[in-house]
Parts: sequence; structure tokens; C-alpha cells
Amino acid sequence: MESDRFFEGFFKFTSGVTRLFPKAGAKAMDGFFYPLLGNQFLVNFFREWNYRKIKRLLDFKNILVISDIHIGDAVLAQTAVSAIRDFFPEAQIDYMVKKSVACLLEGHQDVSKLLPAFTGGQFPNERDILSVMEVSTKYDAIFNLCPFIKTDQFPEPEKVFNIMTQTSAFARNEWKGNTLNHISYQAHRFIYDILHPFFPVRRSRVFEGPCLILSPEATEEARRFEERFRQGSEPVVFLNPETASPFTQIPFQYQAEILNRLVKLPCRVWLGEARADKELAERLLFTIPLWKRDRVVLVPSSLSLDAYAALIDRSDVFISGDTGPLHLAAAWKKDRMGKRAFRNRTSVLGVFGATPPRLSGYDSFRWDFLEAEQKAWARVHQSESSCRNITCMHKMAKVCDAGGCFQSLNVEAILSDVRNRLASAF
Repeated sequence: MESDRFFEGFFKFTSGVTRLFPKAGAKAMDGFFYPLLGNQFLVNFFREWNYRKIKRLLDFKNILVISDIHIGDAVLAQTAVSAIRDFFPEAQIDYMVKKSVACLLEGHQDVSKLLPAFTGGQFPNERDILSVMEVSTKYDAIFNLCPFIKTDQFPEPEKVFNIMTQTSAFARNEWKGNTLNHISYQAHRFIYDILHPFFPVRRSRVFEGPCLILSPEATEEARRFEERFRQGSEPVVFLNPETASPFTQIPFQYQAEILNRLVKLPCRVWLGEARADKELAERLLFTIPLWKRDRVVLVPSSLSLDAYAALIDRSDVFISGDTGPLHLAAAWKKDRMGKRAFRNRTSVLGVFGATPPRLSGYDSFRWDFLEAEQKAWARVHQSESSCRNITCMHKMAKVCDAGGCFQSLNVEAILSDVRNRLASAF
């Protein structure tokens, strides 16, 4: 499609600019695109665009919310479902997600029916698109939170509200820095901005972040792992080494430094095995002196996703780059049967490279960041980067050298946070 070729060419061009002129290129793009995309005129234009659509709709009895295909985004975007439920408590509100995510959200109190449809990798494939189109006609309104499915692909585009109309608001918030700009909060605001002028709020409540609904089987799988590899009451630091994008993955040398310093602390270290790079965890393990390796336990990639989430809950500190498991760690854990209580006191340390941390990070010490849904503080650590700019918001489209994302990382600051958390864990 013409638009696809345009965006591909745009990100190829901007990535080339920052490769050749890192500092000057980044400054020029921020200086041009933030005022262009984040100006209030565009924010108001897209808001009116959605208002005109909503005035033409007759019913809101059957509503479909389509998440982005990625695991973390599906977890974050559930706040849109809850926001719709605030306005329409009796409506049928279905939530379409990737198949692998269903185990984390089945039984959500605000979701009428979970539709595990997506099977693609980084982007929806043709079968995914077809699945969306087949079911879309039976709904009165559709809230599409997947930027890779365009409104004009739907049989009835007039009843589709696309998260991409919120792009200017995201850019404005990032540029001005005067409000929460986290994806889960803005997904909630997206719904309120559209519905609030036309419908009363029938369920008044404060904003609640994402949660996970975990099965007894997943909890038991995590418990068996912990029983084998945790000694007594010693605290646990969980390091997730892999992310879905090279622009967000902590470079090997920094991960090795973090790991080598963690094994000197009074804790057990759980090291997740990577799914794409099968040897990453072992390479990290071999950087540790032989007599210290018994302090590290490899968490197998064969562990089910919901058991992995339940296992995170049994750790005291979770360290990760910007990726799905970061959001699993930050989400509030609930038992599907309502019989067990989770700890929900894991400190989440997010380490950021290219992506703006206000969009997807958690920090308890900064007013413009969202806190994790945990009874423990969270912190963001961002690397130095001379070429970071507005286009880094869309990490899946970037084609530049990922080495510029992590030019310098303050490992000592990360370890200081770990030590402080371990001191309170005893």
C-alpha cells in the first residue's frame, strides 16, 4: 500500500539522518516534528473527527476492543475495556488479543468475552486481519488499539475509533511533559475523551492500571519452580535479558556487569532464558566466576507465559528492558478462582534505551510517570543516547544502528536500587 511505503521510507530516511548526524539530526527532528505532530490544532482536529463519528452511531450494546498484537500492549490496553465499562456497565464488551495472551486475561471482570485471535509475530498477518474483519460487522462500535490495522480495512469504517487518532496527544504530552503519557493511562483517556461529552459515567472510580488473572495451574507451576530453587527466605532478583526489539534490549556487556555484581549480593538471582536468542542466558552465565554460578538459576523458556508471570510475583526485584515481561511484572496479579492471594510486592526496574520511558516505564519517584501496580516502589533507568528523538517512539519501524540507544548506562544506580530493595526485603 502507498501509506506503508511512505512510512517505510520515512523511517529509513530519519534513521539515516541520525546515523550520519546523531546529535544534530536528533535535535532537528525533535525541533520539527514535536511542534508539527503535537500541536493543539491537530489534537482538536482528531477529537472532532471522533465526535462526528460517535454522533452517527445509534447503539453501544455490542462493543469490540482490539488490542495491539504484542503481549505487553495487550496487557496495557485492558484499561480501555475498563474505561468503556465505566460508561456502559451492561454492554457486551469483547476484547480481541493475541492467542498467547489469553491465559493472562481470561476471567477479567470487565471483559464479556475474550477473543484470542492474533497468531502473527511482530505484526498481524493476513489471517489475523481476516479474523478481525469477519467478526467486526456484528458490533455497534469498534475501538481499534492496533496501529497495524487501518480503519479503511474494516467493512464499516464509520464505526471504528482508531488509537492512531491519539498520536498527536501522545506527541503533545511527550513534548510538553505536563501529564501522564503512559500507554495504559492514555488508552483509558482515549476512551474518556471520546465518550464523556456524550454519555454519563455510570461507574465512578479512580484510574486502575493493568492486572493479570492467573490460573491455579500457573500458580502451582511457579510454586514448584520456587520450591526447587529458592533457599529459605533469601530475597530473589529476577533478570529478564531479552526484549522484542534490539532498540530496547540491554547490551550484553551491561547485562554481564549487572549479573556479576548481583551474585555478590545476599540474594538468589533468577535469569530468564531468551526465546529468540537461545544461548543468551548461558553466555551471560559463563561471564560469572565458576564459584559464583550456583547463585544463579536459569528460568527455562519452556515455562508457560502465565506461570512466568506468577513466578515474577515471587521475586523481590525484577530487572528488564522495555518489553512485555516488564508489564507483566508491573501488573497487579489476581487468582482466577479468587482463592489465593499474590504477593504483589515486586520492585520493577525498567532499563530504557531508545523508547521514551514515560510511555511504558514505571517510576514511583517522578510525578509524570505511572507507578507499577505493586506494593513496592518502581524505578526507571535510562541510558545516555545522543541520537534519541521523537521517531524512537515507534521502535518497530526503526532501521538505524541500535548501538546508539545505549551509549552509556549507569549500572551503579541500578545496583544501588537493588541493594535498597533487598535491605527492605529482609
